[in-house]
Amino acid sequence: MSMIRPATADDLPLLTAWEGDRDTAAWLGETGLAWHEHSLADPDQDHVVAEHDGAVTGFAVLAGLNGGDGVIELRRMVVDPGRRGPGQGRALLRAALARAYEHHGAGRVWLDVRAANRRAQALYESEGFAVTGAVTAEDLIIMSHRR
Repeated sequence: MSMIRPATADDLPLLTAWEGDRDTAAWLGETGLAWHEHSLADPDQDHVVAEHDGAVTGFAVLAGLNGGDGVIELRRMVVDPGRRGPGQGRALLRAALARAYEHHGAGRVWLDVRAANRRAQALYESEGFAVTGAVTAEDLIIMSHRR
């Protein structure tokens, strides 16, 4: 059974290593230990990890928690490269959405995804996200989800 918990500083070396994976790094902007340390320290962000049978299997970062408008950004979501395929990404996405809605009281969750990342877009669409805009200069698609 999978569970989600707040990330700790001890998790960060593993998470930053996953970001260095070729299939992951291509889709991310800023990465690295400093990025994660900032995320952990920022009260406007919720940095969580997913665990399955005691092993960390992925992480997500929610942002905009203190905006007061009920809109939260799913800023980052990464699954352990060695565990991709058997529904881990879907499980992590569902857990991150549940945390946004149930723990943080979101009314809407949004994210941006690179236009060329069709695999991620297909996952988001299958879980109820819809395209709501684009940032052409950065080749990003904006997607939103409502409970």
